Amino acid sequence: MPPPDTIPIHSTPVAPSYPAPEELTRMMPGGCYVFERLIGSGGMGAVYLGRQVNLGRQVAIKILHRSHGQDYRYTERFRMEAQAMAQLSHPNIVGIHDFGFIGSDYLFFVMEFIHGTDLHHVISAGEMTPDLAMRIIAPVCDALEYAHSRGIVHRDIKPANILLSYDGRVKLTDFGLAKRLDQPNAFVTHTNMALGTPDYAAPEQHDALPDIDHRADVYALGVLLYQMLTGTLPRGAWQSPSAHAGTDPRLDGVVVRALMQDRTQRYQSVSDLKRAIFEIITHPLCGATESAPLVNAPPPSPVPPPMPTPSFRRILVLEDDLLLRGMIVRILRAEGIEIIEASEGGEAVRRYQEAAAAGKKIDLAIIDLTIPSGMGGLRAMELLRKFDPSILAIVSSGNTADPAMLSPVLFGFSAALPKPYEAADLMGIVKDTLAARRTN
Repeated sequence: MPPPDTIPIHSTPVAPSYPAPEELTRMMPGGCYVFERLIGSGGMGAVYLGRQVNLGRQVAIKILHRSHGQDYRYTERFRMEAQAMAQLSHPNIVGIHDFGFIGSDYLFFVMEFIHGTDLHHVISAGEMTPDLAMRIIAPVCDALEYAHSRGIVHRDIKPANILLSYDGRVKLTDFGLAKRLDQPNAFVTHTNMALGTPDYAAPEQHDALPDIDHRADVYALGVLLYQMLTGTLPRGAWQSPSAHAGTDPRLDGVVVRALMQDRTQRYQSVSDLKRAIFEIITHPLCGATESAPLVNAPPPSPVPPPMPTPSFRRILVLEDDLLLRGMIVRILRAEGIEIIEASEGGEAVRRYQEAAAAGKKIDLAIIDLTIPSGMGGLRAMELLRKFDPSILAIVSSGNTADPAMLSPVLFGFSAALPKPYEAADLMGIVKDTLAARRTN
């Protein structure tokens, strides 16, 4: 069923009533289309199943009332949605056939009818699986990558706007909030109210910034991926997908990076996000089953030989961000590594000393620089070096301009790991750091 319309983030308009199909058919100029039945409605529009008379084909006809939602520039939104969709010809985007006016009250446009359901219903029915999620996210990425390449940002990615046909096609629809990148002020209302669906809107949409760009769609994809993997939305202090639903822990890093509050720290393109997912599913964890292939995925590149099993046993992780620490721990444990956790520097020093006293040598420490509540990473490293001058440690921070990140060796670290990072980045630098120690 086609999706209900998006509502303003800070407002909840009352859904209007729409005419019966027979009345709309009589009102339709030229008798080009026959309205058969209402199949979806919301606060800002309704969708009918219809028939294009001259071609005898089924179509979906979306109508909007001119007077309802006037404060949100309804007529302009309608024109822009029709024009945006008309410019996009892609197998994973619902095609538009026609648009116009019905009498003095209604706007309409005619689009491709998808015989099937939508992602919202699949998730709500509990029918989503991790393999299905991977097969759906790829064509959605393809559709957005194409739209972005044409200078159009969707800005309302959510399950109800992803249609799934019964013959296996995935289609992105409802470009009602789409904007061109060369029109920075589009779709911020005269009261500076941002439009979007709250749970999927990026922080900059909630702030009604005038320069919303394609990274808002990246954020929404992160929410969508989390929901497909867990069946819930990432609200509040949300758990990572692997902790919540036992999914591949490497996907945690993809979700975390896509959902970064600062858009400069997210994936900078949809293709980067898709590439990260594709890398994970084509290199399953040891003992995992191969995932079903991505829909519309690029041909797989030759798989490199597996990295040798590391000859280390124990890593200390100092990280105050509980979500990020949980992700790191699950990734490392999946490689058979024992983890010692600490949330602040004093605890890290104490746990390192306790392990040494118990004869449990710590082979490597991963140390976060900034700890708001408690001892920071630099001070902890100073104390650890006094206790164990041969300590091997990696410094980690989102502030890549910090002196310790620029010159880690000067501060006793062997390497720097800038945030945000993914599973492959983490394991790569861990293994490289330990390999360098063994060869020295």
